[in-house]
Amino acid sequence: MLRWLLPFFLLFLISCIDPVDTDLNTQRKHLVVEGYFTNEASLNYVRLSYSQPHSSPYNEFEEKAVVTVTGIEGEWHLFSYDKAGYYYPIGGGEAIGIPGHTYTLNITVGDQLYQSEPVIMKEPIAIDSVHFEISEQTFAFSGEREKQLLPGYNVLVDYTDPAEDKNFLRWSFATQYEVRTQPWDYISPFTGLPAPKDCCVQCFLEEKLERLKVVDDRLTNGKKVLHQNVLFMPFEKYLGVKNKLTLYQHSITKDAYNFFRILEQQKVATGTVFDPPPAEVKGNINSINNANEQVIGFFDVSGVSTKQLTILRHDIDYPVIQFRFPDDCQAIKNATRVIPEGW
Repeated sequence: MLRWLLPFFLLFLISCIDPVDTDLNTQRKHLVVEGYFTNEASLNYVRLSYSQPHSSPYNEFEEKAVVTVTGIEGEWHLFSYDKAGYYYPIGGGEAIGIPGHTYTLNITVGDQLYQSEPVIMKEPIAIDSVHFEISEQTFAFSGEREKQLLPGYNVLVDYTDPAEDKNFLRWSFATQYEVRTQPWDYISPFTGLPAPKDCCVQCFLEEKLERLKVVDDRLTNGKKVLHQNVLFMPFEKYLGVKNKLTLYQHSITKDAYNFFRILEQQKVATGTVFDPPPAEVKGNINSINNANEQVIGFFDVSGVSTKQLTILRHDIDYPVIQFRFPDDCQAIKNATRVIPEGW
């Protein structure tokens, strides 16, 4: 009986869904802002692009904007354009924020002015210690769509939450690591036959690892927080030889916490009927000239504490699978043979 009713049930569900008439060619273009300003110089940048119709195969970046970050305490930082929509502060290591000060992002494009809401930089919360535990997780390397189950390290941090204020945290990471490949196993894509290469085996890479992980102190206010899981790193590729990992612990505002939390929820959604409906991701940047213009993005101001450590392959008590890349290691995107300073 159930088998007989199932087609009619499915037909009923389909009939209840109103068709969506979407003209992809009439979608409006909106400015997209990705901005970060901290007390750590290497983390400060603004990226400007435009939302594109689904039918467009290209990204469009804003290359001629005037970008500044100003503080109500009198600070003024000018950003200059680099490439791919990225603007970096002029002054390098001197262009940093001061915890407790209030900052505003200002963007001028032609005769249009865009401005963030003023944001107070929170005091950093120190990382007390970092631990690792062996785990298995589904993971996709950069540039790959399909995830696979891989062994690796969970990165865990300890910190003490201040009792005086309501605190919100997120984490970001920078990594330098060494890979060794197998150029002697190279197969020609034209003939399908072995075509061993003489060079090169050893290369070095740098990456910024982003995980939309945020927490609040609703259950931990004023307490010592132990083994907070902040990152998963597969042994393959990242930990095959040596890795220098830098952890940045950001003290963020409540608005930033809500913004990144919604992004995190939408990223991990499985796309089933049981997922909660997507929430509106509301940014903090507005058009001064046109109050009705929608601007996408967020200006995140945070106080950052830092912890750096080195992980060596021979210190890992686990049978790490060799990273397989049967080619010159320089064929890996952004790989270099130049040994990093202090390696």
